[in-house]
Amino acid sequence: MVFQNADTQILCTTVEDEAAFGPQNQGRTSKDIQRGVKESLELVGLSGFETRNVEHLSAGEKQRLAIASVLSMAPECLLLDEPTAQLDPPGKERLVRILKRLKDKGHTLLIADHDLAPFCGLADRFILMEKGRIRNILPEMPPIVPVSPPGRGPADKSTTGGTELPLIHITDLRLAGSNGRPLFRGLDLNISRGALVRILGANGAGKSTLLRCMAGLAQADAGTICVAGINKLRPEALLGKVGFMFQNPERQLFEETVYAEVGFSLKRLGLPPRLVHERILEALTLCEGDHLSARSPLTLSFGEQHRVAMASAIAPRPDVLLLDEPFAGLDFRQRSRMLGILSRLREIRATTVLIASHEYLPDENWADQTLILEDGKIDAL
Repeated sequence: MVFQNADTQILCTTVEDEAAFGPQNQGRTSKDIQRGVKESLELVGLSGFETRNVEHLSAGEKQRLAIASVLSMAPECLLLDEPTAQLDPPGKERLVRILKRLKDKGHTLLIADHDLAPFCGLADRFILMEKGRIRNILPEMPPIVPVSPPGRGPADKSTTGGTELPLIHITDLRLAGSNGRPLFRGLDLNISRGALVRILGANGAGKSTLLRCMAGLAQADAGTICVAGINKLRPEALLGKVGFMFQNPERQLFEETVYAEVGFSLKRLGLPPRLVHERILEALTLCEGDHLSARSPLTLSFGEQHRVAMASAIAPRPDVLLLDEPFAGLDFRQRSRMLGILSRLREIRATTVLIASHEYLPDENWADQTLILEDGKIDAL
């Protein structure tokens, strides 16, 4: 089985060890394991990654590694839980080609996903579920909520005047990746207060790293970054000014209840208990998660965890909100709802919102700016 969240499935340190983990437990010979690992890594496009540390892989690369580790065990039946959630369009096409080969070899495939479009030429049946029951079984793909292709958005709708300094100012940013190759090659970026910005890029382009640099969680080799008037970016200096929603919400959820989770950063700000309570309820209501208040965050569905993670990020009312692949694991209706929440934040607080994603937006008119991160630099779409 390939899980929806590859992080929960990967146990080893290196790519090769992870791909070999399952076959070792099957009692296969060393020679057979090596051959199976090589074939599975080639199949998912990870040849040459054998010695790479899995923590240095992008989410899409981790997803492909999780698939490779399962394929190396030569299963007859393969269960995939939203396997395309972390993949960019080329990655989705590669995965479908892989699955097509497996199907042709006689493997049975059972795929659970919100986005059925990538599998329209692969699946023999489409089973629609609703509220824990099978609603229908169809021989063809049912109508889906369309996702617009990428296109030029409308003119800048941000609330800033022309003379105001940018809220985010990046100059000549340079950073080497884990493989030693340049990840950022003199990257420049200016973002206005109240702007809604989408950063598009393929898996491994550096989207997550760029957001982490803005949040003070990663340091560049050269260049300058100024966020909300702060030049020396450290998480403690940005508390209350920058909200960050991680690609994998499980990595930022740790409290016993949702209520405590959303209130954690508010308590660190030293706000009085009454104001903490008000901000928690406000954030949960805005994110439609008030009914989850007493639940443990780690018992929630992936989509519910996204809502809690967003509520935690917006509760301090930050000037800048950074969201890393926020649509992973969400259906089309939930994605549209999330965009509505973010638009509301801009309206009521002039929050600057940056979404880093390889996914196209449900509403192509949502963003003021669409930027492409490619080959270490950013260009406008």
